[in-house]
Amino acid sequence: MYQNYLKIAWRNLLKDRQSTMLNLAGLATGLACVLFIYLWVIDELHVDRFYDNSDRLMQLMEKRNYNGKIGVSEESSGLLAAAVARDVPGVQYAVTVIPAGWFPKSTLTEGEHNFNASGQYAGKDYFRVFSLPLLEGQKDQVLASPDRIVISDELAQRLFNTTSNITGKTIQLQHTHTFTVSGVFKRMPANATEQFDYILSLEYFAAQSPWITYWGNTGPHNFVLLKARMQPAAFNKKLADIVTRNTGDSSRSVMATPYADHYLYGKYTDGVRSGGRIEYVRLFSLIALFILLIACINFMNLSTARASRRLKEVGIKKVAGATRTNLVCQFLCESVMLSMLAMGFAFVLVLLLMPQFNHLTGKQITLRLSTGIVLPAVLIAVVTGVLAGSYPAFYLSRFKPVAVLKGKLRTSMGELFARKGLVVFQFTLSVVFIVAVVVVYQQMKYIQSGNLGYNKDNVLVIASDGKLNGNQARFTEALRRIRGVIDAGGTSHNIVGHNFAIGGVQWRGMTADDGNIYFEAAGVDYNLLHTLNIQMAEGRNFSREYGTDSTGIILNEAAVKTMGFKNPLGETVRVSNENKHVVGVVKDFHFESFHEVVKPMFLSLQTGDSAGNFKMMVRVQQGKEAAVIEQIRALYQQVNPGFVFDYHFLDEAFQRQYQAEMQVASLSKYFAALAIIISCLGLFGLAAFTARRRQKEIGIRKVVGATVQQIALLLSVEFLQLVAVAICIAFPLAWWMMSRWLHSFAYQVHMGAGIFIGAGVAVIFITLCTVSVQSIKAAITNPVKSLKSE
Repeated sequence: MYQNYLKIAWRNLLKDRQSTMLNLAGLATGLACVLFIYLWVIDELHVDRFYDNSDRLMQLMEKRNYNGKIGVSEESSGLLAAAVARDVPGVQYAVTVIPAGWFPKSTLTEGEHNFNASGQYAGKDYFRVFSLPLLEGQKDQVLASPDRIVISDELAQRLFNTTSNITGKTIQLQHTHTFTVSGVFKRMPANATEQFDYILSLEYFAAQSPWITYWGNTGPHNFVLLKARMQPAAFNKKLADIVTRNTGDSSRSVMATPYADHYLYGKYTDGVRSGGRIEYVRLFSLIALFILLIACINFMNLSTARASRRLKEVGIKKVAGATRTNLVCQFLCESVMLSMLAMGFAFVLVLLLMPQFNHLTGKQITLRLSTGIVLPAVLIAVVTGVLAGSYPAFYLSRFKPVAVLKGKLRTSMGELFARKGLVVFQFTLSVVFIVAVVVVYQQMKYIQSGNLGYNKDNVLVIASDGKLNGNQARFTEALRRIRGVIDAGGTSHNIVGHNFAIGGVQWRGMTADDGNIYFEAAGVDYNLLHTLNIQMAEGRNFSREYGTDSTGIILNEAAVKTMGFKNPLGETVRVSNENKHVVGVVKDFHFESFHEVVKPMFLSLQTGDSAGNFKMMVRVQQGKEAAVIEQIRALYQQVNPGFVFDYHFLDEAFQRQYQAEMQVASLSKYFAALAIIISCLGLFGLAAFTARRRQKEIGIRKVVGATVQQIALLLSVEFLQLVAVAICIAFPLAWWMMSRWLHSFAYQVHMGAGIFIGAGVAVIFITLCTVSVQSIKAAITNPVKSLKSE
């Protein structure tokens, strides 16, 4: 019986090729979008979830009263992990990590070969807390002493051309320190947020940077692996006051959150988790559902629209003894077959377009035909077929055979209303998509072209290492002599992004509540402000003409406002138990993303000759970047032989702050375009059906003198009315949705009426172009063809 259903279904699909192709194209495109989003969502949900016992792997987060609000930070004291393991029951292992993101890539040397690699520092129990597979070495020994290094198998291959028998060999770091390889770990997978090539002992880092051994200093990341029966809620109750117990500071508390959740739920508002990338996962899941609904609606509309051509088939089958169940099964079989064919084409589209999709998302997703992919795809196809075919199946099977065979059936008002309602729903979603894409695009454009308070373009950032440390001033002076270099300066921090927050700052007139205010801080040389075009609001920049500038600071306008200074120049500010005098005020500049308001900040003088790891920033003339980089490379290798020249552009660091938003903007643009195309395919089919249904009316109108333009307009008005209704529904919905999204930015673009008017005009134009093809075709048809049977 079912074999017969399949044969009949196949014949019917071949018989009406135009409708089949329209349905197939719409469904295949919609299902391809759903597959792409499904693969992306699955990848997002699996980030950092590959560790064993990930349900017990917790990150220790510090809550602080920060400028009147409770801030949550992953940065905490370097003593925290050891204290928690010692004083809080329920901990199996604990470890402190200095992440690789803190540092530029370092030069590793083996023999005569130099390689750039990124590394982090970790306590001895790192491989017990994080279950990275060790190809060589013992978990409890690889980081047991400060002279040991653990490298990835990929780095081992680069250094030694092999991944086996590596332990015991030596590697030089920065040409100054020699380490013995104690282990080899399997490289970090692509879905790990932390990427690094080697790990050094935390004990070694503490010897170089003893500041991490004080409770008052924060920065390191701390993690614990809970015992099997310890519940996170109970553990947090015992953990909260650990800092207070050790320091007496009641303004800081600690909480443990699952490390696997940090990627998706990394946003906190006033101490409470309030979202993160999970919002984008939900957004694209909703987009996938909407696109699937649009494709299903197309199928329903086109199937019911051509129902009149299959009514006699239904009547004859009923007379021949077919039950309503038989007919429903036949039509559903036809629908599911078409859906399965569409899924097959969707897989082909995904395979062909996957490289472009990975480029847009920055991921390394592959389409493997495993049960985890095939079964959900088959299920989606079957459900889509059943949902899309259910209404046509029950609609066609309900008619009485006598009425059908006598030709007395007419299209009911309910049927017309349902069909028009589905069209309105389709275009409501399409208009919302268009408005959303335009708003996201304008916000991204505003971010990229808005006044940051400094000029990020054509600025090279070069990390200082090797012989440059302590000699940066002479090196930047040499850089300024290169033709094509406008200026060069140095800083202790990135400037773009989070710098270094410091508390305990004191000033005249401060209140008790001001003691909990944190200031962003960075060291700069004499030329940095000029190099980045940061403008002075009051006072002056640091200058060699003033011998007292070593104790001077420059505030930003937000800091002046926070301190309440009316005349800040000359005021004394106490920082880290040292008195500093204010020599100038810079205009506020956005060192963090536009999600954040400009925070209070001060700059201190830190000349290259007295600094450790400095970052040199070089502004080059536009169009001469390649030539200047080669000259800088030659100079670098001359003064710092044996080290790998590494650089990046400052605007790249700026763009990374908005990586998630820019990916969403790109994906939304393409998915919105595809949603509109799918809607237009359905509209094209409905326009063809309407033209056929009204062909006799059109013939009579032409006989009595109607022009082609009048008939084309007559047929188009019906659809334009539906689109107008969709626009009226979509505008307030789109405004509400995008207002909520823009609320996450402290600085945002204005949603003017032009965005909505433009979206409405675009949809009307697209509708006219789509419908006009069928309307004009019907209007120019010879009326004799439509009236010869009358």
